Amino acid sequence: MKPLAASVEECLELAIRYVNAGQAERARHLCEFALEQHPPDAAVLQLLATLHQRRGDLEAAAHAIGHSLGLRPDHPQALLLAGEVARQRGELLSALAHHRRAAALAPSNPDAWFGLALALQDTRDLNGAIAALESALRLAPTRAEVEVNLGIVLQEVGRIDAALLAYGRAYRLRSETFGRIAHALAAAPTGRLWLDLDALRETLRNVSASDAAKGRP
Repeated sequence: MKPLAASVEECLELAIRYVNAGQAERARHLCEFALEQHPPDAAVLQLLATLHQRRGDLEAAAHAIGHSLGLRPDHPQALLLAGEVARQRGELLSALAHHRRAAALAPSNPDAWFGLALALQDTRDLNGAIAALESALRLAPTRAEVEVNLGIVLQEVGRIDAALLAYGRAYRLRSETFGRIAHALAAAPTGRLWLDLDALRETLRNVSASDAAKGRP
């Protein structure tokens, strides 16, 4: 396939169009073509890393995002992607370093705090993870998945009542979180086994908004 675009900017624009149209392989080939025909471009490398990650080629993703960061080391979105890839590869300390840097550079980005929280949880800094999740929720208070993760970490530190409040907020925001909440409550050593799932749903529904806010650590 010969792309119609000539410049690296045109290649990137067309590749993004391919991604948005669900044509990831065409986008990947176009990124590779752009890198063959032009000097290395950080944005093209970042997109290529994303495409490699989505297809499960984590080694190629790590190589591409590492090259991208070499060209612009303080780019928050590139750092977030590098952190995600490192986590998926089991490189927990590297992931933590990338996410710490991303949160420091983009403190108003809730995704940066959420990514940092996951990295902190992986490295067993649970109090740090709680603080990062709270930072994410201050910026984006309607993120149900963040509330679920907050509940999970609160359970891990033995704060089951506060965890239930977080789960209640998550459930009210998005009822589809129920399965993950029920599993988390049953699986954790400090959890509670609910034999009547309808009763659990009722409990989560009945956590009042004011009490939920008070329950946040």
